[in-house]
Amino acid sequence: MKRNVLVTSILVLFLVPAFVMAANSDKFVASKAVSTTSDELVVPLTVTNTQKLVAMDIPLEFSEGATLDDVVFTDRVKNFEFTIANIDNENRQVVLGLISMVSKELPDLDAGSGPIAELHFTLDNGVKGVEIKAIELKDPNHSLTYYYNDYSSGRPEVRSIHPDFETQYVERRSTLPEVFALHQNSPNPFNPVTAIKYDMPKAGDVQIAVFNVLGQRVTDLVDGYQEAGSHEVVWNGKDDGGSSVASGIYFYRIKTSEFSDTKKMLLLK
Repeated sequence: MKRNVLVTSILVLFLVPAFVMAANSDKFVASKAVSTTSDELVVPLTVTNTQKLVAMDIPLEFSEGATLDDVVFTDRVKNFEFTIANIDNENRQVVLGLISMVSKELPDLDAGSGPIAELHFTLDNGVKGVEIKAIELKDPNHSLTYYYNDYSSGRPEVRSIHPDFETQYVERRSTLPEVFALHQNSPNPFNPVTAIKYDMPKAGDVQIAVFNVLGQRVTDLVDGYQEAGSHEVVWNGKDDGGSSVASGIYFYRIKTSEFSDTKKMLLLK
């Protein structure tokens, strides 16, 4: 009976204003990304609570250029029997709802601090990150709220806390190389095609040329402006005139305004 009364009380509190206590030490934080690829961003949501929590209401809004693909709840809230994430990408909103007890007795969330969920975003081309905000919604009512049991009257009464919200513009981790580099061609030895990879932490003019053992230029593989990033160029074993060159040792050299390097490769026929 007590469980049913508690669950009903929590559901009512999700929809109507509740008694609110000061929340100086209670926080909700949208943290920096923990893992990314070129177009993905994972943002952990951290709850800091000074009371044992029985439920949470978490309505959030995210910035343009981000699509929320999934919400993954962590082990910290594994005892919450009811966990739901209503994703609305059209309005760039998501509402997370968590209740510890619905059909059976389960432990409350102990006081402490730690991630309770991860937001998995896909970012549009050119979008560097996402901004997350706590919002208030109407019909039904939602606001950032933690719920706990108050036993001061001798019986459990559900109370609520509006925690402080902290966030920052969350940028995906840079995929740009940190230093200039010219990598060994692959395969090596080769016949008749080999790939040469190189890294540019800055955009600029770059030249990659092939030379024979006499130091004579055989062909230019790259000659012009390129964006920062990791690049690859293929040599087909031919000179500038389109003729296949003889077997032997060749050198390839990269030159930019800030970097120069040369490596050796072997063509076998």
